[in-house]
Amino acid sequence: MNSSICSLEPFMHVKHPPPKNAEVCRRWLRGICERGYDCRYVHGDLEYDKSILPQESRLPAPFFYMATVHDHMRVKFGAGFRVQEVITGFETPWLYLSNIPFNVQHDDILHLLSKHGTVQDFCMDTSNQRGTLGVRARFSSDIEARNANIVLNGTRQWDSIIFTQLPVNTAHGRGATIQDTAVRIEWEAPSIVGYAGYSTEAQAKNAIAIAKATYSETYIWAHMYSGLPQMAAYTVRFCNLPIHTTKEHMSKYSKPLDMMWNMPNYTSVNEVATFLRHRLESNGLEIISFDILAPPYRDGRVKAWVYFPTPAAAKAACQLLHFHKPMCTGRTRIFAYHMQSLSYIIPNDQYTQIQDDITNLRERLHREVQGSTFTITFSAKSVTIRLSTVDGKDLKYLKAKFEQLRGGEVVKHNGEVLWDRFFSLPAGKAYLRKLEAIHLGIAIRENPSRQRLTLFGDSGLRDIVKAVLVQKHSELQVREKRSFILGPLIGPFMHFEFPSLSQTLGPEKLVLDLWKRELVVSGQIHDFRIALQAVQRIQRKQNPRLQHGVASCPVCLGEVDCPVTLSQCKHSYCRACLISYFQAAIGNGFFPLMCLGNENNCTSPLPISLARQVLLTGEFDSLAEAAFEAYIHEHPNEFHYCPSPDCMQVYRPAPSGNTLQCPSCLLRICPQCHVEQHDGFDCPDRDGGDHLFNQWIKTHNVKNCPSCKVPIERAEGCNHVTCIRCRTHICWVCMQTFPRGDGIYNHMRAEHGGIGNAFDDDGL
Repeated sequence: MNSSICSLEPFMHVKHPPPKNAEVCRRWLRGICERGYDCRYVHGDLEYDKSILPQESRLPAPFFYMATVHDHMRVKFGAGFRVQEVITGFETPWLYLSNIPFNVQHDDILHLLSKHGTVQDFCMDTSNQRGTLGVRARFSSDIEARNANIVLNGTRQWDSIIFTQLPVNTAHGRGATIQDTAVRIEWEAPSIVGYAGYSTEAQAKNAIAIAKATYSETYIWAHMYSGLPQMAAYTVRFCNLPIHTTKEHMSKYSKPLDMMWNMPNYTSVNEVATFLRHRLESNGLEIISFDILAPPYRDGRVKAWVYFPTPAAAKAACQLLHFHKPMCTGRTRIFAYHMQSLSYIIPNDQYTQIQDDITNLRERLHREVQGSTFTITFSAKSVTIRLSTVDGKDLKYLKAKFEQLRGGEVVKHNGEVLWDRFFSLPAGKAYLRKLEAIHLGIAIRENPSRQRLTLFGDSGLRDIVKAVLVQKHSELQVREKRSFILGPLIGPFMHFEFPSLSQTLGPEKLVLDLWKRELVVSGQIHDFRIALQAVQRIQRKQNPRLQHGVASCPVCLGEVDCPVTLSQCKHSYCRACLISYFQAAIGNGFFPLMCLGNENNCTSPLPISLARQVLLTGEFDSLAEAAFEAYIHEHPNEFHYCPSPDCMQVYRPAPSGNTLQCPSCLLRICPQCHVEQHDGFDCPDRDGGDHLFNQWIKTHNVKNCPSCKVPIERAEGCNHVTCIRCRTHICWVCMQTFPRGDGIYNHMRAEHGGIGNAFDDDGL
């Protein structure tokens, strides 16, 4: 790629008043606003003359950035990446209710819920197959929803016991309901084994092929048989035949010469269901519903779903039934599994986009995850997907796979996310919409803030569109590029020349770099000449005046190269130094990030927009995660990590009676003792461990941080100690704290005769 730089000598200063709206332009933050001084919102890279505004109008507008951390936590960052608000994945204002009788009216349910808080949204689901109503209600806060869940769950309302639960947060911001009170019971279906005789091998193999082709409808399977009885030269054994099968029914299998059957293992599914109900209820277990799936029976097994009021009751039911061999099943074993299910409700249009992928995933999971079920239920406006497994770890795996599928395919090339600024411009968006029109069934979502394209639709069409996008990206990258340094001319150029130049050459050929204050043109010689003429026109019209003062970079302390100036304090950084400062913060964890000007005494926080502009998308996300982790460590009493190893989710403690469900690993957590939920048992006694820890403290140089109370051990060094959790600067002798460490060494010398290390003897 060739590049050249054309430098312009500015010779006049143009003053522009600030916009009346003091908010920062969001389109500018995303790098797509080209209005410059004509924009109604503030651009952080432009200089405004504020002398004509009243004093109250000069205050900078507050700015924040919302980010999703570790898929489930919503974090609000202020300037300097100071964390202002955390909404964990455990917190939701939604409450789901089930087992409500069909005749209950909307107003009656709303009246009940309103006793526990302000209901902002309310939706009734009448598609429940168990003949009851389901309700989704949104309260004004997660605390109201949590308290309503504690009070209402398992209570009798309208002559029925209703159940409530808080939905599990998903990676796409929509809640999913988890069900852990169900038991899946399986036993052999009433069936017979048949033997069919054929005169030729070809006829026998054809009969087997017919059975294999129709297996998804009949679940009858067949194979060559060489034992007794022998019905003809070639005998085929048919399994899982219905007990009322006749020779006429078998004629479709290549018209066998003769047939015979074994006696059925048993004859009545209803008798088995009656036995199971009686056994459960006679042992004091309350059954909410008992549903048997209709024939034909897949894999020769009858499957029933039984729902109980609590997970403990479901576990007890499994212990009663599993491996039992009653007379009513022909002494064949009963298998009972405590199932964990996760249900998603997806709008029909979204389901259509990923329908083929869901079908493929369903077939693959049936093979890969033993005992899992993947059911799809259709209704007028939505589709319900239910994932069920016996093992919680398997459910976590299914959840991750399904949510990855639902999130679409991010376009990559050679392992790197494919992106070009062209796709964020109107011409680029029109190009993407044209691709969607050509390849019907494909949806393309462009995300300029995260700099990525995501595809939805048939996998074959996705591959075709992805190849087209890769080709387009390659074309955008191979053009020759030339840079025209504008300096202070950038404002007038944006206003007077850039719109017409963009229309003439096409927006995909132009990039106006507001940080470097230069115009980058991609194209051929003809394009460069047109751009140069536009630049020369603005040069003749304007006469900017240069500022001759040379600023030093607060990081490298040298002359500023490719300057980036903070709008609040006016300190200028080398662009490369500013990037290094942000990258270093990812590892050291010191937040909020403050300007280093005035010998590190400047009190201005670094704007988040700066990090967004100069860092790569992955680096920016890592910086936000580092700021979040530092904030969590500084608030050990407010947040706790999920007990699952390697799980990054955090939660806030909750009052007694709550059970928290991790949105990532799905672990049920006791928010009192912060371990896995222990239904029916008191919180474990931890005095023994605390006693051993206290004994260790007595024999080591350990004190509690005066700010966050975390134990600190001083092993060596001077008496200036910094808490690694809350970053408080502490004098180890008297435990006095010093904001930012200012004055701590003078204090130690004046009050304690030295700083507490070997250098004190030398008078240092």
